[in-house]
Amino acid sequence: MNVLRNVLRQKLILRTIIGVCAGIILGVILKSCTSQPWSERSTMYLKFPGELFMRLVNCLILPLVTASIVSATCNLKKSGQIGVMALYYYTLTTILGITLSVILVETIKPGERLKNENVVSHNSTTYSMTVDTILDLFRNLVPENIVNACLNQYQTVLEKPGNESVPIQEWKVSHKNAPGTNVLGLVFFSLILGLAIGDIDAKGEPLKKFFNSLSEAMMKVMNWAIMIVPISVLFLISAKILEVEDFSAVIKRLGIYMLTVFSGLFIQGFVLLPLVYFICTRQSPYKIIFQLGPAFVTAFGTSSSTATVPVTIACFERIGIPNKISKFIVPIGATINMDGIALYESIGAIFIIQLHGLQFSLFRIIIISITCTVSCIGAAGLPSGGYMMLIMVLNSVGVPAEDVSLIIAIDWFVDRFRTTLNIIADALGAGIIAHYYEKNRRSSIPEETELSASGEVVSA
Repeated sequence: MNVLRNVLRQKLILRTIIGVCAGIILGVILKSCTSQPWSERSTMYLKFPGELFMRLVNCLILPLVTASIVSATCNLKKSGQIGVMALYYYTLTTILGITLSVILVETIKPGERLKNENVVSHNSTTYSMTVDTILDLFRNLVPENIVNACLNQYQTVLEKPGNESVPIQEWKVSHKNAPGTNVLGLVFFSLILGLAIGDIDAKGEPLKKFFNSLSEAMMKVMNWAIMIVPISVLFLISAKILEVEDFSAVIKRLGIYMLTVFSGLFIQGFVLLPLVYFICTRQSPYKIIFQLGPAFVTAFGTSSSTATVPVTIACFERIGIPNKISKFIVPIGATINMDGIALYESIGAIFIIQLHGLQFSLFRIIIISITCTVSCIGAAGLPSGGYMMLIMVLNSVGVPAEDVSLIIAIDWFVDRFRTTLNIIADALGAGIIAHYYEKNRRSSIPEETELSASGEVVSA
């Protein structure tokens, strides 16, 4: 039976890889066979099957994440070290990502090589200050309406006055409900609800069973949805290739920038994070990484951290990570562990600063990187959402954001690799937590029970 399951699993991976490759080939063929660019409507028709899959995934993510976190945190009172260790791990990886991005971009200086390029975007921008970004983070953490949190996120907006000489600190402050699920608020509410259910003991058993059943049911539905990934990625990727006017020119123009980004993602994912894992566990991290094939393929195909949640949990089960840890870490990681997008945005922000020839101190560069990271926490793990946060961060530090168009041109491509990095970070983090959790559990057994002279087990 296990052999059959492994064969079927490998077939799914193979079909998904074939779908990705077929999508790239189809996009290149369709692009080269027509002298005129594809119209927006024609591209929409091609993307339609993949769009249906993404709509299905987005529909299922809300109940899946909520139920998984509630069911996982019902017993968190008995094993609170899981949450504490997760906090320590994500804080460490964030610091490593910020440090790495600053070192790379200040060493390679990709922006200085494109100062003479005259490529300007006409994106609409939303003005805000760094403190607004941080305050909005906490406002979204504690939503005033849990139903509204399923639909919108709170966002502070500064209204630009007619007199442009007025400093930004004196602009009128208002806010808007930005479309998009407030995942951070839902995660926080689910954590509180799970802790409350666990704290009322027997009275909470019906709710605990309900959320456990809901979590299992949503996992089953998501696994059914994952079966159509090979077809969906074929249409999603081919449509994306058609949307880019001249991909080869973009690659040539941004080659140094992309080299910087991919260097950062590679070093973070295959050097720094594995090193942290090895130091903590004295075990090879690549044994875990090499078993994440289905999650990697799904992440590359869908470009969504949340869409890979059920696949990642299934991979963790095969690795041997306890279900209690995987169901807690994976949904949390899809929300707050944004190593890939934080590193990408930090490099992108400093790249645009260099592009404009601005001279910022090292301290200010570090602050900008931290702001980029903070802005990513709680952002929904949906495709290509990073550049909108980047525009907001650049405006908050007074840097013109027009040249974000350069990054948007390749965002759809880089997004797939940074999503893959998030999967690696979650997996190694879960492995570290599982290692210490099992170690602490084994060491606590002699303290909790002891044998009486007659051989009976009594409380210590």
